[in-house]
Amino acid sequence: MDGKTLVSSNQRFEMGFFGSTTPSRHTRYLGLWYKSIESGIIWVGNRLNPLGHGARLVFNAQGFIFLQDDTGKKVRIYTPKQIVLWPVLQLLDSGMKLGWDPKTGLNPAMNSWRTSDDPAPGEYFFRLESGESGQSLQLVLEKKQQRASRWGPWDGQIFSGGDALMDDLVLRPVFNSKTGAFYVTFEAKNDSRLKLSLNPEGKIQFLKWTNATGWIQVKVLNKDICDNYRTCGPYGVCFVENPSCRCPDGFTATSPDDWDKMDYTNGCRRMTPLNYTDKDVFVKNTGLKLPDNATYWGMLSPKECGEKCLNERSCMAYTNININRNGSKCFVWLGDLLDMRRSEKAGNDIYIRMTHGRLEAAVAHGKRKRKMKTKWIICVSLTSMLALLILSLHYQVRRHATKTDVLDEPQINQPGNSVEALLQGADVIAYDYSALSAATNNFSLSNKIGNGGFGNVYKGVLDTGEEIAVKKQEVTSRQERGDKEFENEVKLIAKLQHRNLTKLLGYCIHGNEKFLVYEFMANNSLDKVIFDSARRGTVTWPMRFNIIKGIAKGLVYLHHDSRLTIIHRDLKASNVLLDREMTPKISDFGLSRAFEDDVEEKTQYVVGTRGYMPPEYLEDGHYSTKSDVFSFGILALEIVSGQKNWGYHHPGYDIGLVGYAWKIWNEGKAIELLDPMIEQSGNRNEVLQCILVGLLCCQRRVQDRPSMVQVFSILEQNETSRLNCVPVEPYIPREWSNSFRSRDSVNGVTITELTGRS
Repeated sequence: MDGKTLVSSNQRFEMGFFGSTTPSRHTRYLGLWYKSIESGIIWVGNRLNPLGHGARLVFNAQGFIFLQDDTGKKVRIYTPKQIVLWPVLQLLDSGMKLGWDPKTGLNPAMNSWRTSDDPAPGEYFFRLESGESGQSLQLVLEKKQQRASRWGPWDGQIFSGGDALMDDLVLRPVFNSKTGAFYVTFEAKNDSRLKLSLNPEGKIQFLKWTNATGWIQVKVLNKDICDNYRTCGPYGVCFVENPSCRCPDGFTATSPDDWDKMDYTNGCRRMTPLNYTDKDVFVKNTGLKLPDNATYWGMLSPKECGEKCLNERSCMAYTNININRNGSKCFVWLGDLLDMRRSEKAGNDIYIRMTHGRLEAAVAHGKRKRKMKTKWIICVSLTSMLALLILSLHYQVRRHATKTDVLDEPQINQPGNSVEALLQGADVIAYDYSALSAATNNFSLSNKIGNGGFGNVYKGVLDTGEEIAVKKQEVTSRQERGDKEFENEVKLIAKLQHRNLTKLLGYCIHGNEKFLVYEFMANNSLDKVIFDSARRGTVTWPMRFNIIKGIAKGLVYLHHDSRLTIIHRDLKASNVLLDREMTPKISDFGLSRAFEDDVEEKTQYVVGTRGYMPPEYLEDGHYSTKSDVFSFGILALEIVSGQKNWGYHHPGYDIGLVGYAWKIWNEGKAIELLDPMIEQSGNRNEVLQCILVGLLCCQRRVQDRPSMVQVFSILEQNETSRLNCVPVEPYIPREWSNSFRSRDSVNGVTITELTGRS
């Protein structure tokens, strides 16, 4: 009866009554929770039928279980399927599951509460969906019976696109080969008190209990904009690194004007319409979350699957999956491809139907490039003897002029070359193209480690064993823009020397292709660490605090200590690299600007990265050193919390990361912003210092933001008395500004005019 509880054999779970007992409202529900933690309700027996006074659980001799209160109201909980002799009621250990049983048709699901204190059924359901054939298993979140998010299908090892399910705190899939039943369950790998929760706002959360703070969020399954269903429309692919939509090769935006306004609902279309003949081909796309609405066509080899798809006019794509090692299963898509995203950890291969002419054009382009390369090799061979004679005469001079035995290409060292002029006096090397190509395995995808500024970045190993990072300029329609960014980066970084800036080792110009060579950073970029659920727990608070201070030191050098005042303009987590000792290095100076003094400048075309740009830049195009200060504030809050600013939505409040930080700061609970995965290593005073700095740097008015010198003083010496350290409300964007046709870092041409600062 009410006030009594039943405890599981392992003493971890408890069953009893809970609810409101105020004079104006008395509602009682039968629930399960972690023992001694009633706030962690994990199951409710009578969600639609709350009881009144005298609530009790009745278990009779026939095995029937029902609830009853003093008014005589009865709610049946369990009816046995057959007569039971000597029934026993026992609370078992954890074993709840989402799943699907083809024999019984049972498909248990999670249903959100109506509100945080009302267990009545809410708008959201989270379930395992089997598809019409029973073979296409997906995790699906629904709102009012409409898809809100989706992960899958299951490929025998992962749910396609389910990056958040790839570490220890995950849903564990289980397949029963005898019955065909498939379900997922949640198991803790240590003694932590954990639970999976679907809150009233539709967030699927993994929560952990600590005695100090109560339930804290460890992970959110639907954590970013790419988890929203059909974010990028038909054939569109969502990229979470800088949330935006892109089209696969051979496709283009269906409505370019809408895409400029960040409306991607119409998705992508083929540049060349399909012929629907046997001359159509399938182009392999890798690392993608498989689209929705897969159709199972049976046990077919990849070749048989492709041939059958080709003969079906409505078949737009196919893939083969060896589920549970039971053989190759053919899945196809009979219509538009919906709800795709780039997925580094949980992506799959998919073959998309294209016209043969489109493929031939790509092949012909590749052949032309190979022919040009052959001619270049012949040309170099004919001149090599002469070049070697000249080089031998100047060998002793060259030995002192360079750091390695890499030879220069003849074309690079022509008098008057603009890059050489920029590099005059700088301690850098002119690398030979063949050396860089060999070092990077011909710039293969397996060597690609990222992208930034004007192109992709590849890891390379020289003949000497030295590891390098090579940034290759992408040849695009915006070639002039790429050239400017290349020269801009060379000009700014070649002569900069600071522990917290990336070091330029050299460059290479090969025909129309340009390359910059940097020291290799063993721990990749900051975003790959602190936003990765599998790695961020290894970056302890002392490491994060040193990273924040290191970035601040680098900005102090750029803004105040270098000969010119340098404004980075694109400071973000992916532009901070980490060496073997986790020392931060600011990188990617393609958008940077340098001035004799600290001035304010205006651009008519906004470039940068969403989530890091200050309001004066978004609204009027103005930028200054205080623009970098704003970006640093965002970055500091991201490092503290382990959450991205852009696309972040707090599950309990309709606010973003900055808004949430501001809210809990005013409530005196700012420490709750600290990433729960590192709470044990956190230093309270240091954490609060960094949150304070973040809020001060994110002020709407430029003049209210501190300088980087003041910021570093707070971080290094805790000298909060030097400035007013009670921040006013920071800039909290309500929507993305369309005042300018904003693009990501790699696009757009800036037109600038200098104005004096008022």
